[in-house]
Amino acid sequence: MTAKTVVLTGYEPWAHASENPTLELLERARQRNYQDINLVTLRVPVETNKITALVDEALDEYRPDVWISLGLYPGLPVIGVERTAANVKDFPVPDNVNERPHDQPVFPDGPFAYPATLPIKAIVREMAARAIPAKVSNSASTYLCNQIMYSALHLVREKKLGTRAGFIHVPCTPQYVATAPYPEHEFPSMSLDLMADAVDAAITTSVNRTTDIKAPPRGY
Repeated sequence: MTAKTVVLTGYEPWAHASENPTLELLERARQRNYQDINLVTLRVPVETNKITALVDEALDEYRPDVWISLGLYPGLPVIGVERTAANVKDFPVPDNVNERPHDQPVFPDGPFAYPATLPIKAIVREMAARAIPAKVSNSASTYLCNQIMYSALHLVREKKLGTRAGFIHVPCTPQYVATAPYPEHEFPSMSLDLMADAVDAAITTSVNRTTDIKAPPRGY
């Protein structure tokens, strides 16, 4: 069996958050030592002017079968497997070098939006089978998480690759919430162990399925 190549990305800390659990999730994914999966993990800077170029270079270098990007969404109560990326950068807060674009396209010549090409409902169903709270989220918002998802989907199309790509948002960790200032101290949280199992569910489901399941948005 030919090994499948999976690119998994995580972000550096951003805004006023002192940690980003997605970096730890990259390390935990590496520790699983997957058989028949060539796992490539990439640390992504929280800088709008670097993200799209990073995606472009990584697609050329690795030509992956699967691309999964991870991002932190403070206040999110469950794992959010994203359905749609929009061709817009409209940042609620600046990036780490104080860039804050408003109503700008990710690609001026790109379509308004792309659907994820990962089997998003099958991923959520597998997470549910592992007792991991998760949902299909219909929008990756308009910040850097949306930018990297849109960039991956657009560049895969432009390069005529067969890569299936998408994005997953994760909640804060209990450790972060326990010491966070108001109002973050009341945010929902999820353990890193549970998040790591969710990432494993996403990787294995995406590698093993080329099509999604047909199911309503709830009840799977």
